[in-house]
Amino acid sequence: MNLVIDIGNTHTKLAWFEQGKLIDMLRHEAGDYTDVISIVNKKPADKAIVSSVGSLVREMITELEKAHKKLIILDHNTPLPICISYGTPETLGHDRIAAAAGARHIYPNRNVLIIDMGTAITIDFLSADGKYLGGNISPGLHTRFRALNEYTAKLPLVVRDVNFPFFGTDTQSAIVAGVQQGIVFEIDRYMEEFALLHSNCEFIITGGDANFFVSKLKRLIFAVPELVLTGLNFILEFNASGRKQ
Repeated sequence: MNLVIDIGNTHTKLAWFEQGKLIDMLRHEAGDYTDVISIVNKKPADKAIVSSVGSLVREMITELEKAHKKLIILDHNTPLPICISYGTPETLGHDRIAAAAGARHIYPNRNVLIIDMGTAITIDFLSADGKYLGGNISPGLHTRFRALNEYTAKLPLVVRDVNFPFFGTDTQSAIVAGVQQGIVFEIDRYMEEFALLHSNCEFIITGGDANFFVSKLKRLIFAVPELVLTGLNFILEFNASGRKQ
């Protein structure tokens, strides 16, 4: 059994995989690493991989090494089942690396556009021969709402609305429609352009706001909520097997 640990800014996800299948997952508030170790010790695994947005505490790494026969700490030097063609690989987010690996696992030998909708919206492209060619970053849904509220004198802070109009008729609906319809236009255009530029292009959407938008897009798109976890497990298995990209 494999353990995948994805440490974000606000939450830590722990996921257990068996023969490539996600069999269990826990979501824990980010905080004291001893909480994570306690959970890990109650459900041990053979191999583990850790991805973190920040630096890991040395004591946590030591405890994880004790609990597993093989431990991978993901960084830009980790052997990958994809090739990273990026000018500054050391600054490339681990979540983007893992999402690209997950896309490779789901769609081997296909061009894939990966749309991750969270605090930021990332648009990343993986070629059919397994090369990560880069992508774009823009503010996510809730980040856009907060920016309008924080950087203006009078605009209110609003939340997403599943019944948003195409065009606003008051300030509240203008913000909701402007932000949400703007994101729909943005994603639709990306998919339109990549479908023209790359034959046999597949589209994957993931992240916390993926399910909110997936039905509102023009093109059929595959929603994979746990794409990052799937990719981390793929990277772990790739290293355990000793293969080289």
